[in-house]
Amino acid sequence: MTPDVQEALCRYLLTLADDELVIGLRDAEWTGIAPMVEEDVAFSSLAQDEIGHARLCYTLAAELTGRDPDHLAYLRPKAAYYHARVLEERATIMYDPEGKHSGKVQWAKAITRRFLYDLFDNLRLEALLASSYEPLANAMRKVYSEERYHLWHGEAWWKTLATSSTIAREHLETALTALWPGILGFFEDAPGEDTLQSEGIIAARTAHLLTPWLERAQSYFTQYQLSLPAQKVGENWQVTIEPLTGGRVGQHGAGWDELYEEMTMVRRLEPEGTW
Repeated sequence: MTPDVQEALCRYLLTLADDELVIGLRDAEWTGIAPMVEEDVAFSSLAQDEIGHARLCYTLAAELTGRDPDHLAYLRPKAAYYHARVLEERATIMYDPEGKHSGKVQWAKAITRRFLYDLFDNLRLEALLASSYEPLANAMRKVYSEERYHLWHGEAWWKTLATSSTIAREHLETALTALWPGILGFFEDAPGEDTLQSEGIIAARTAHLLTPWLERAQSYFTQYQLSLPAQKVGENWQVTIEPLTGGRVGQHGAGWDELYEEMTMVRRLEPEGTW
């Protein structure tokens, strides 16, 4: 593997890991406050899975760089994390225009973000199963088998929010409106993806997953008469809103400032300690 390919692969692995770590940490915040006991358990399990998947990717990156996986996870500078920006937003606090706490709206937002992320992540994993880099292909086969349960969970809640009551549907539509720019930010390429594709390490660049994602998502929207912010013209899709990008190059918002301080606090007390 040439230095250029190794650098691009390490950068891509960090992008995968950061997505999984950040959504895992944010979903873990629902433990104890989800709208039902079963979801306390379910969201805790989903979060644990994602953090475990992040660990796999950090370990692969560490093998390429000679660094410690925990160092990659918790001791990089704040601007050296490459997750999609929508994943960093806290999902357990939201206030309506009158200033009243609206936990039900925020639960819909957490479910919507997770389900649409899982649809994206499923496509990304499929593009890695036949990677020419065998350690990556082997790791993603394990992750892929676990992620299917995340999709089943999301599909069940998507149907519930879309059909159970007028209020639940309104919460879903409100969540979609708020999330769309960030959801479309999933499809921002990490630097070097063209190199990885030419080497067969990835089957498709992240940006090229948007069309198959829209095709797959369309069925869930059409079934429940929900609107996608995209139009199909012939064989091509045209997105009708501006994506929220920058995450793949370390540009983030206030939600990341908050989460970064929380998640690195303990490790920063003794950075070189044995944990």
